[in-house]
Amino acid sequence: MRSVLSDEELNLTELKKDPDIALVSDDISSREELVDSLIKYLKLSRPARRFSDYYSVKLFGCNVANMFLTMSYRFKFESPFPVNETFFISEPDLYYNKKAFDEGSVNLCFVIGYSGSGKSVLTQEYEGDGIEKVSLDDIVCVKDHYTLEELKESGELLYSFFSGPGEKYYISRDERDIFADHGEVFVRFIRYACEYAASHTEKKFILEGIWTYLFFEEPSEFDKYAVFMKGTSLVRSKLRRIKREAENDVAESMDRLFDFGVYAADTTFRDGNMDKWRRHYEKMPETEIKLENNAFTTLAENIMTEINNINECFVHGDKKGISKIKERAAKSKRLTMPEKTIVTEECKKAIEDLKSVRKP
Repeated sequence: MRSVLSDEELNLTELKKDPDIALVSDDISSREELVDSLIKYLKLSRPARRFSDYYSVKLFGCNVANMFLTMSYRFKFESPFPVNETFFISEPDLYYNKKAFDEGSVNLCFVIGYSGSGKSVLTQEYEGDGIEKVSLDDIVCVKDHYTLEELKESGELLYSFFSGPGEKYYISRDERDIFADHGEVFVRFIRYACEYAASHTEKKFILEGIWTYLFFEEPSEFDKYAVFMKGTSLVRSKLRRIKREAENDVAESMDRLFDFGVYAADTTFRDGNMDKWRRHYEKMPETEIKLENNAFTTLAENIMTEINNINECFVHGDKKGISKIKERAAKSKRLTMPEKTIVTEECKKAIEDLKSVRKP
């Protein structure tokens, strides 16, 4: 069995020279190079792929297949799909500067996505007195929904805007026609929020809504903040919202369905900008890319740690370690039956692979 490099000996340049190791690295510069790297990996024997996955986890934190997935999204701007593909096709969620926001070096976060895409669910982890959330939907005709006193109770950011520089936007729907540009309030409020957050660094602020990318064409203007983008497609998002509202008011849900044609037309017209924002943040090294939760991705996440542990035992020739993982999986209350089956079968294959490799 081949020798295992220690953490101190790990060197990407040297590993690339090894014909029995294939990695998808983060310095790949083209789609062609990316595909070639995966093909090389797939042509390896299963034991060699285990070594490759082991080193990939050591270097990049994920196995070769997941690294390929991550890098492929970075090159999505070269995709043959039309620009408005997000109308039908869901894409991964993007978390730009999440670590900086979590640690407090950035205190303003924009959460962007279609209505019904799950923006509120995405930000559920951010609760507490030191965090102020604002739904940009709420700032339209705000007078119909909140008194100034109620705004003050909901948060200082909203109150300070509508009682100060944004006083003229504290209007009802009946008064809305006084503005020729109905999007003006979004632009003014977002710019004000940036200034406000900069002068109130003791708090964190989350602005949630689709309006950011609709009224700001250049995403780089937001590079010093955190930007989370839901990848749920327009059609899927809208159907979710219709279903949600139908549980409360069937008539309202039918109105929403009727309005969908107008909303979809306007959003599709601007989808080139949504695509521009996604392509911009996909390529940023500070961006975490996560597939939308579904049965498959949940399954993959739950078992990936076990698979990585199996590969680590394999490269060190630790048959007992693999057997222990197999036993632990069988007794686990955390793993579902399909997950247990996958881990158990992978353990069996790894033990067979150990028999097939010769020790040096």
